[in-house]
Amino acid sequence: MKKILPLLALVLLGCNEVIEIDPETGFEIFTINAGDHSAIMRTETFEGNGIQITALFDETAQYTLQQASNQADINKLVGFSDCTQHHQSESARFGWRWYEDELQILAYSYNEGNLNYKLMGAVAINQEINLTINIESEQYLFMGDGLETVTLPRTINCESGENYWLWPYFGGDEPAPHTIEVRLKRTVLE
Repeated sequence: MKKILPLLALVLLGCNEVIEIDPETGFEIFTINAGDHSAIMRTETFEGNGIQITALFDETAQYTLQQASNQADINKLVGFSDCTQHHQSESARFGWRWYEDELQILAYSYNEGNLNYKLMGAVAINQEINLTINIESEQYLFMGDGLETVTLPRTINCESGENYWLWPYFGGDEPAPHTIEVRLKRTVLE
């Protein structure tokens, strides 16, 4: 039994991928490699009444996809599952895309399995942007520096319990055409 416990600890530690942290700025650096969709495959519990993040996109956020019709697809920045459900049933997060020669930020959620999204506006490359999602009883409130404030529906009488963070994800249909780095600082709203 004593030999099994250290091995189990190593297996469990291996499931939580380590994210690089910039020691000068404190940003977590999420890297989506060319040909991939996900930055990481890690489960981290989310408990709170929303999130506040600071995001920083560099030039790697500019891309052209092979299928022109896919350029409008929404990439996912960060968010959380809700109502103790799978994120494609109940969740809220920010989306982003390089579309019409600008970096667009979108409010993005699932409510009872239905996808909802609204364009909030565009942001500059290499400029920090503060973004917030507040959980309200029947809606999510999305806000950001210089962006339109948006509400999207939330399930009424949502069951409370354990939820999880949602990490940067590229696509849509096509994977990342080149390596993309996204920098985030995140805070849970109590």
